[in-house]
Amino acid sequence: MIDAIRSEWAKTRTTRSTWFTLAAIVALGALFAVLFGYAAAAEHARLTAAEQAAYRPAPDFRPLIFVQIAVGYFGLRAFTVEHLTGTMTPTLTTVPRRGRVLAAKAIVCAALTLAAGTVTGLLVVFVNRAVLASRQVPLNALTEPGMLRVLAGPGLLLALLALIGLAAGCLVRSTAGALVITIVAGVFVPAMASLYPEWLARLILSYWPITAGLRLLSLDADPDLPGPAAGIAVTCAWAVILLAAAYAVFRRRDA
Repeated sequence: MIDAIRSEWAKTRTTRSTWFTLAAIVALGALFAVLFGYAAAAEHARLTAAEQAAYRPAPDFRPLIFVQIAVGYFGLRAFTVEHLTGTMTPTLTTVPRRGRVLAAKAIVCAALTLAAGTVTGLLVVFVNRAVLASRQVPLNALTEPGMLRVLAGPGLLLALLALIGLAAGCLVRSTAGALVITIVAGVFVPAMASLYPEWLARLILSYWPITAGLRLLSLDADPDLPGPAAGIAVTCAWAVILLAAAYAVFRRRDA
């Protein structure tokens, strides 16, 4: 298994698109943190004086909804690039046990996105706070209960979303096809929740991978939605189920 991980790491680190994609993850987080920061400042300006005095915005992790596109791409390309370039056959010749190949790809993918996701999460928080502070918007204290979880959680969430992307890449084998699925499922489905019937919107907010996972990064205690632990458990369940499906297909399909 160690040799399989070393082989996958060597392939990953020597591919330039690996580092471009990781840089894009961080850059997208910072960019959308700025945009959402100015949107929150504009919302604050429309409040009454009494409402402004009581206004303390929690960390805004909506940028991660868009960052997950790059994260999903990073995961799916672990399989689709090898199918595109024809290197999957040599990979399976070197490591015939397909479960070991899938596990090695998942470990390398999760480790890199965990690191990039942690950096991105911190950037999202502090860039957003800097924008709000520049517009004289009062900020919540970093010592609030749950803030450590909020600061440390993005890496875990994005690593899980990368594994979901990896499973999609394994199942579809096409970069374009898997990326379309990632965008539709990750962005469009939750973004249009307000257009759904109430029961369906509640289901999406509670049990869709990204929206459930974002509960880990929330400081509010909405009794109608999963708590932080339950939310990230839902995202973990999605990743496990999809990886299991990917393994079942991968072990029976020709390279």
